Amino acid sequence: WIGEYYQISPSIMGINPIPVTSINPDIQEKFPLVALKIGEEVAILTRDDLREKVQCSIEDMHPDLLFSPLGCCDLTRVTLPSGFGIWGPSWLLFGDNGSMNPSKDERVESISKAELSNIDQYVFWHTDIVNSINSFGIYEEGMLVALATVCDRSGSVWEIGMDVSPDAKGRGLGHAVVATAADWILENDKIVMASVGYFNVPSARTLRSVGLQYLMSNLQ
Repeated sequence: WIGEYYQISPSIMGINPIPVTSINPDIQEKFPLVALKIGEEVAILTRDDLREKVQCSIEDMHPDLLFSPLGCCDLTRVTLPSGFGIWGPSWLLFGDNGSMNPSKDERVESISKAELSNIDQYVFWHTDIVNSINSFGIYEEGMLVALATVCDRSGSVWEIGMDVSPDAKGRGLGHAVVATAADWILENDKIVMASVGYFNVPSARTLRSVGLQYLMSNLQ
């Protein structure tokens, strides 16, 4: 899936120096630059016009420094003149039938596309409302307080995005909607995936609590 989604062969990944290679033209609009870290090995894929500048900006940089605010900042200094910044690091967690512990929660219900069109995207901004193929939420007193969306991320992997209303956090609502979404993904014989910022401790704990396991990091 990694090779298909990012158009990269894991065989090019390394540690010192960090490989910088051209990204497939077919996905340049989606990923003008992406850095991946699997285990100790790293690779950066970017547009041809940025390769040399990116290589210079990370010269002699250890992968641990690249996948930190320092590396993100240094890459952004290169990319901003081309009109885009870099976000990350993000952790990507995956799960299948062997690792997941999904569970049913009677509070969770399926959310229709019509309902999604009316939600406050400033509250549920970690969810992908436009591209979702299914959504699960919890209502309290007629208000949506937790939401998980599922999006097809190519091939065998479906991604969960999750948010909980700020005044409803700390009561297990995030776990409930994520677990239900994960269960639905597994029922459809797909692999569960979710991403989370390295600083987002509550969400990372929620994702791990349903059995998702860390596999890789990215900057993009």
